[in-house]
Amino acid sequence: MFIETDFNEAFEHIDERCKELLEQALANEHISSLSYTDVSYELVEDFYGSQPDTDSVYVITQGAVAHEQESATLFHYDIGDMFGLDHENHPSPYRLYAAGPFSLRRYHRAELLTAMSNHADIAKIWADFLIEECKRRTCIISLVEQGIDKASLGFVHYQEGDVIIEQGTTADSVYSIVEGHAEVFVNDIKVGEVLENEIFGAMALLTNSPRTAKVVASCTCMILVVPKEQFETLMKTHPHICMNLMENMARKIVSLNEQVTAAEPPA
Repeated sequence: MFIETDFNEAFEHIDERCKELLEQALANEHISSLSYTDVSYELVEDFYGSQPDTDSVYVITQGAVAHEQESATLFHYDIGDMFGLDHENHPSPYRLYAAGPFSLRRYHRAELLTAMSNHADIAKIWADFLIEECKRRTCIISLVEQGIDKASLGFVHYQEGDVIIEQGTTADSVYSIVEGHAEVFVNDIKVGEVLENEIFGAMALLTNSPRTAKVVASCTCMILVVPKEQFETLMKTHPHICMNLMENMARKIVSLNEQVTAAEPPA
């Protein structure tokens, strides 16, 4: 799960714990033997409005699904999250939508909940998951009530062939691929790729210079876009992103050194 705010480390820890516990529960032999259906969607304006299914719960296997309430997008379910536990036979107070393709694993709700409750070895894990899920929702409410600037971080979807960064333009943001991958071109010659979880666009921003390459989505991508003024805050509150950035820049430097060494004439 992620939210369109400058969320804190406490939320990240709870989110990671939720995913770990749910993964453990679903991997249990009593659950893994249950029947399920894998389904995929493209753009969806209103998930329950387009298919009023009140008997299923869903685990996201690809993509993300946004949760909107009172005309505000509060958070996004992403890979490893479950939704549908709270959906019943009456109009929903929220809307679930997706701006890009996503895939789900659909379970029958009553069958899943019965299996989760009837076996002691999994009931404890399931109870721990539900507690962490409550904590995660509480954390989201707390962040929203604090009035954190929701424009600080943005998640943008790109289709195959879309230009994410144009060579020669002014650097005003840093990017990270949440899902998908992209190709890097210099003067329309492919020079590399950007994979999931890699941060790109930081070099030009840090050196206050124009973009030295063009980055093009090579498939449907979801990109985290961090404006320049929020970059410093993000580095402080999300140390794993800082580590990814340093690793990425280090690889680029090593690669450049290898290219220079290979190009030098023998002594």
